[in-house]
Amino acid sequence: MSLKHGSVALTSFVALAAAVGSVSAVSPTPPEYGLRGLRRVEIVFTNVDRGGIVGSVGVVRPEPPMEDLGTHDLAKDQECRLIGPTLAREGLEVVDRCRRDDLACAKLDLTVEDNSIDRSSERMYLIGIELSQRVQLARDPTIDLSVPTTWSMHRVAVVAADHSATRTSCIRLREMATVFATDWKLGNR
Repeated sequence: MSLKHGSVALTSFVALAAAVGSVSAVSPTPPEYGLRGLRRVEIVFTNVDRGGIVGSVGVVRPEPPMEDLGTHDLAKDQECRLIGPTLAREGLEVVDRCRRDDLACAKLDLTVEDNSIDRSSERMYLIGIELSQRVQLARDPTIDLSVPTTWSMHRVAVVAADHSATRTSCIRLREMATVFATDWKLGNR
């Protein structure tokens, strides 16, 4: 090998190493999904009213309860409004809406679904909390693949007819939000 040929190869190697080093220095660290790296949440309340079950004689509706959860706005309930401050006390920032480019922000869905199935005085609800995060392709950050659920918890609640289904549901959701905040703190140690 001649000296001239060796210096060209060495120069090419040095140029390639410099290019690779500059690319890795410029590209940001990809975000982590799940609880680790999460900094902000957007809280979304949803109530789903199934309106009875379908039986052999058609739709069987239970007697209207003292309070119809399907017509109430959970976000306006006093107990549900405490969920945001509960999360904030634990260190999460609660925002009105996640920005499209903010990968440290996720949507926290709080859902109450009416699953009452008969004319009993007790009503049954499925209560859930789910964290959904935006996912991007590493090669093209402008493409969103989906908004998968990265953390969730569900419980069944039975509420007597003489108790507020909205209040009971919001208390259960607040308990679940506290568990979420604890898991978040553990994931970000």
